[in-house]
Amino acid sequence: MRSDPQTTEPEAPGAGIDRLRAQVAILLGPLLFVILWFAPLPVGTEAHRLAAVMALVVVFWIGEPVPVAVTALLGPTLALLVGAVPGKDANAMVAAAYSKFGDPILMLFIGGFFIAEAMTVHGLDRRIAMRILSLRAFSASPARMVVGLGVCSWFLSMWMSNTATTALLIPIAAGMLAVARGSGRPGALEAAAMLMIPFAATVGGLGTPVGTAPNLIGLSNLSQRAGLRVSFVEWMMLGVPIGAAMMVGLSAVLARGLPRTEVDLHAHAVQARRELGGWKRGEVVTAVSFALAVGLWMTAGLSQIRREAGISKWFTGHLPEGAIALVASSILFLIPAAKNRPTLTWKEAARIDWGTVLLLGGGLTLGELMKDTGLSAAIGRGLVSQLGVSSLWGLTALSAGLAILLSEITSNTATATMLLPVVIGIAQSAGLPVLPPALAATFGCSFGFMLPVSTPPNALAYGTGMVPIATMARKGVVFDVIGFALIVGGLRMLCPILGLV
Repeated sequence: MRSDPQTTEPEAPGAGIDRLRAQVAILLGPLLFVILWFAPLPVGTEAHRLAAVMALVVVFWIGEPVPVAVTALLGPTLALLVGAVPGKDANAMVAAAYSKFGDPILMLFIGGFFIAEAMTVHGLDRRIAMRILSLRAFSASPARMVVGLGVCSWFLSMWMSNTATTALLIPIAAGMLAVARGSGRPGALEAAAMLMIPFAATVGGLGTPVGTAPNLIGLSNLSQRAGLRVSFVEWMMLGVPIGAAMMVGLSAVLARGLPRTEVDLHAHAVQARRELGGWKRGEVVTAVSFALAVGLWMTAGLSQIRREAGISKWFTGHLPEGAIALVASSILFLIPAAKNRPTLTWKEAARIDWGTVLLLGGGLTLGELMKDTGLSAAIGRGLVSQLGVSSLWGLTALSAGLAILLSEITSNTATATMLLPVVIGIAQSAGLPVLPPALAATFGCSFGFMLPVSTPPNALAYGTGMVPIATMARKGVVFDVIGFALIVGGLRMLCPILGLV
């Protein structure tokens, strides 16, 4: 009897490279652990043992033989197992190993995730996108349509995950591209649009603390390791201008020289917006929740900037940014969108990216352990002596460049988790201000433009079949260079203006 032919699913972009990385990591990680365990290091016992653990964790984060969230849980557990966690007794050591999984910064991320999920469930994100695209300024020509898609992606990714933003906009873009193309074949216009969406989402994530996970890692490291608090508004005063400048660069490169069309794209966008109908109750409740969160974040941040000590102190003690996110998102569970149906059900809420939350918790724990054991200070002193870092902006440029390079081969969250404690340690050892190099590393971690494997949004865009990998790599190199210049130049200009150095 002849069996039916078996069909195989096509491999995801970069699947072969991913397998090779994982195979190398599963061998290299334990090998480095053993080498560092027995190697003579000029640090204390706990720092020596933690160095071995960190070597394994970093290799596993880069190679991903297991999910990065699993490695984030494994790292503190292994540190506890081998005696790399300082503490006066067993209870104190266990608490130190796991307390950061309940860090307030994670509450900010969780509350933001809830609001973003509700936006997707009720279509508020799509309504915002179509509202922007239906403006004649962004639909009068194919080039303007590409810019409009970028503006949508940039704005939405300040509040939603970059991946969710890209997944939302790709089908919208595909519909508009089909109208613009008519019966022709996909070409430069499709490649430009499908590159603009993930690239703009990456850039938009810089704009707010909740825009992407590395931002929260940066905030937490600055607070816990350097005693520096950057408010929501202060972050936006840095991230939005740099992101906006990068959007200008994206638009100038990707929208240049695109073919024109006789099709009325504006009419198509207006019709698509009309098909959404009137505002539904779920959208209204979600919009109220979103506006409440942003309003309170802005109020708390402005009170700090304006030196309103009483108001700022009240927010810090009673309603910090993580609590604001939870208070605002709780509305989604309390106010119904329909009879017997809350605006956000727990089943929907449980779909948020809990793996990223665990990765944040594990990264914060390991960063704190590096500080408490003196490992980060020792690494900082060693790198200062080797690199000869003596200027603030030299270290800032080095931090941005290294972050951009690492983010091309591993996840931006893992890159931030690995790099930020080291950058802060270098700055402290060299007697330099911590904020600019730490922010440069944080922003640089989000710049992965070259490859489908660099970020999930890149992979989604490549998966449409409209973007040749050579085109992505060629454009990605250009945007990496532009991004590096904007990060370093933007911080050098903005930090003194805002009194942050």
